[in-house]
Formats: sequence, structure tokens, C-alpha cells
Amino acid sequence: MIAEYAESPVCRVDEMADGELREVRVEDTDVLLARANGQFYALHPKCSHYEGPLAKGVLHGNRLICPWHNACFDVRNGQRLESPALNGLTTHEVRIENEQVFVRLTSNVPSRENPLVAPEEENPETFVIIGSGGAGAFAAEALREGGFTGKIVMLTESGEAPYDRPNCSKEYLQGKAPDEWMPLRTDEFYADYGIEIRTGQHVTSLDPAAKRIGLASGDTLTYTKALVCSGGKPNVLPVPGAELEGVYPLRTLHDSQKLRELGKQGKRVVIIGSSFIGLEGAMSLRKLGSEVDVVGLEKVPFEKILGEKIGRVMQGWHEKEGIRFHLGRKVDQFKGNGSVNAVVLDNGEKLPADFVLVGLGVKPRTDFLKDIALEKDGGVKTDGFLQIAEGLYAAGDIAHYPTDDGLQRIEHWKVAGLQGHVAGLNMAGNEEPYRSVPFFWTNQQGKRINYVGHATKIDDIIYDGDPENDDNFLALYVQDNQIKAAAGLKRDQDIIAIRELMQEGRMPSVEDARKGVEWVKELTV
Repeated sequence: MIAEYAESPVCRVDEMADGELREVRVEDTDVLLARANGQFYALHPKCSHYEGPLAKGVLHGNRLICPWHNACFDVRNGQRLESPALNGLTTHEVRIENEQVFVRLTSNVPSRENPLVAPEEENPETFVIIGSGGAGAFAAEALREGGFTGKIVMLTESGEAPYDRPNCSKEYLQGKAPDEWMPLRTDEFYADYGIEIRTGQHVTSLDPAAKRIGLASGDTLTYTKALVCSGGKPNVLPVPGAELEGVYPLRTLHDSQKLRELGKQGKRVVIIGSSFIGLEGAMSLRKLGSEVDVVGLEKVPFEKILGEKIGRVMQGWHEKEGIRFHLGRKVDQFKGNGSVNAVVLDNGEKLPADFVLVGLGVKPRTDFLKDIALEKDGGVKTDGFLQIAEGLYAAGDIAHYPTDDGLQRIEHWKVAGLQGHVAGLNMAGNEEPYRSVPFFWTNQQGKRINYVGHATKIDDIIYDGDPENDDNFLALYVQDNQIKAAAGLKRDQDIIAIRELMQEGRMPSVEDARKGVEWVKELTV
């Protein structure tokens, strides 16, 4: 128990500049000290998501941004501003005496919830959330954060309440994350805030005119407002033998559990797909002891997203761990008698397989929507506030949302969480446009690549550092003579700065960027 009077001098006023972050000690407790707009603030020093070291992040105005996964907090009060963090940060008292900064510990609890209202029985409105992924989880809390006191019902096909889906291809699949890490919140949390989660519910129809939802059970549910964040359905490979036992996707907690048990047995696995999920799955199953072969259409992994040079480097990371690649190849068929035992490629090569992981992306799950126009890929078009019809909103993998470059649809956890949060606030009566620049991360053989922005094609790449020879690098992706995206290894602060500059419309020209990347230091010093 920390005594209320625990206090220490931590620095002099003139020792820290605006925008500076510093980890200090108050007796035996680590504290993050920050200076923003001339004011000093003291907070818990670790991100509430995965305990990233916030002193290595960036302070931009009042926005405190974690270096690992770009969770964002308000430095003034510790409140969480952006996913993937759910909780805010504990704050401590700061006082200044004789130009000396003192910090007084006020709590030994590292994180705290954003202020949420409690449900009220007299409120007759019912808001329904279809989906329990990142968008649904953050939307439910945003409704209470935005002041909605009516009934909240979350419908999910899953047998679980919202959980940490990105971990399904990483530590959890590797057996390094226990089951208790996976739920985003406790059952008590949802009960306390009146968020009713109905698991095992398959939605068969949604009529926006009648505001009625049909379920496979035959039940119907009417709503005042609804959010569709039903996510995606894993793409299947339309080849002979695709229905064989032992051919699995990697999308859900159950998928990860099944693959983990197989991986522990040291079996032979063939992975179809050489992008992020496929190679995170390859990494994790290899760590469990499986023999791993990866089949991909691209001649180089990630070539369309990260470019050939970085793709080859990342392929090399996996090959050093014993993963074999078969690139520029298609699957001709899966062989087996009841259960898969081999994968035959289009060149006739036959790869032995005790099981197969198909990681070929997802298709938006929207087939239950009535009288809602779908985009070519099955997604839905939203307005700038993520609304698709009167009282009906969309977020996450299914949402095509407007940007200065036209409609975008992004499949990533942080984006889904951000959209769910904004949609929830808007359903509660706010009018907040969704304008966040996309960000995602991937873990490839213990190396975290962070990516910000969105490029549909790569005209050129500007490098700071050499991916083939350096242990850190920054890549700027040029499309139509503008920098549309960036990726970095061990360049966390630079990636944060680029995202902040993109959101403010202050990115440099391509010509200036070619002269050097000193401009990214504008937000990091």
C-alpha cells in the first residue's frame, strides 16, 4: 500500500522542455514525468495495453502515444484516447516549489477505466451491436462513455465475450500467453455497465426500415440504433480437397487453440498464404516444433505492401528459423482420404502435410443486410460519421469510409477499435467524424514492423537505413507523387511522428523527403 505522503523531487523546471518524457523514481515506484504546454504531469509509466515503455513514446500536445502499438492517452488526466488500450493511466500529483518539480504518489493502481455512465431502467432505448471483435468491444464502452443509459445488447457467433484477437496468431498460438490474458474485460465489468453479451448468436437478417434483426434461432430483436461490426469470414481455397479434415483457418480463439495443440505435436504443416497472418502463424507453429512449408502467390512475401527489398529480408528471418518457402506457386489440390495428407502445387510438387493453415484474408460478413447496397468486395459504404442508414452504423473490417483519397477499407485491430469507439460515441449523440490515419503492426520472428498510412500501389520507396544491412530502417511509400504510407523497424518514434503529421496534413513533399528525414524529429525532440 503506497502511503499518501510518498513524495520526491524529480527534476528542476528548467531540466525538461515541452514535449519531453522522462521516467523518474518516487521512492521505490517508477513514474512517467511529462511536460506539455508548460505544465508537468506524472503518470503510470507503462502502457495499459501490453506495458510498452511510454518514456520511449511521443508526446504531441496533450497526446501521449505508446511506441509499441500506438495506443494514445491524454497526458492531462490519463484517459485513454485510442485503441488498442482499453484503460487509461493512473495519474499522480505534481507540485513545483522553488523551481523544483515534486511528484506525490496518489495510487498504486496502474490503470483505470475511462468515465462510463451506468444503465438506467427508465431508459426504453435498445442499442444493438452485431459482432464482438475490436470494433464491438470499443463501441460498447463508447456508448457508456458518451452518456447512453439505455439497454446495450451485443450479438456474437463466438462462444466467448470480446477477446484479444491479434494474439491468436502470436503469443497465444505459441503457448506463451495463458487463457486468462485473452478476455478484454471481466464478466463483472459487462454486468456492472449493463452490456449484455449474447454468445452463439447467428444473425440471419437485418431490416433497417423496420429496425429488426432476425436470428438463426428464429428469435427477432428490434433496436433503436444498431452497429454492424460483423467482421470477416476467412476466404476458402476453391480447389479439390478443400473440405478435407485438417484444413483450418486462423481467425478465432478456437482456431488458435486447435492449431496450437497440433503444433505441439511436431506435425508437418503447410501454410497457404505468405502475408501477415500466414507468416505469423508460420512463426508461431515453428516455435512449437512443427515442420513448416509456406506457399504463396507472390514471388516475394509482402511485396505489394512493403516492397520487394523488405519482403526478402523478412523471408530471410523466417528461413533462418527453418521455414521453407514455395513462392510464385498456386495450390492445385489437397490430397487425403478423409483427412489431408498432402498439398499438390501447380508445378506438380507434392508437400506432405499433417494439417494445413489457410491464411488468405477475409471477406466482409454482410450477407444478412437487407436493402443496404454492398460494395464489390461485400463491404458497406459509410458516411464520415460511420453511418450507413438512419440509426444504423458500421465499423471494422466491413466499413468503407470516406477519406481525402476516396473510400478505404482497412482490416486491422487498432482501426476497428478506433472506428468502434467513434461509432459508439456518435450513436450516443456525439457528432465526431472518423478521420484517423490507419496504423497496424506485425510480429515477424520477434521483430515488430509498424506501418502507418495506406498505399494502394507503390510507385517508389524512399529508405532511411538499409533493410538488408541495418537492424533498423524507415521506408516511405510514394504513390501519385505523395508519401501515402511508411513502415519501420525499431523506428517507433518516427512512425508515431509520421502518423501525427499525416493526421494534421503536414507531411513533406516527396522532393523534401528525399533530402533526408530530419523532418520527423519535429515531434520527437
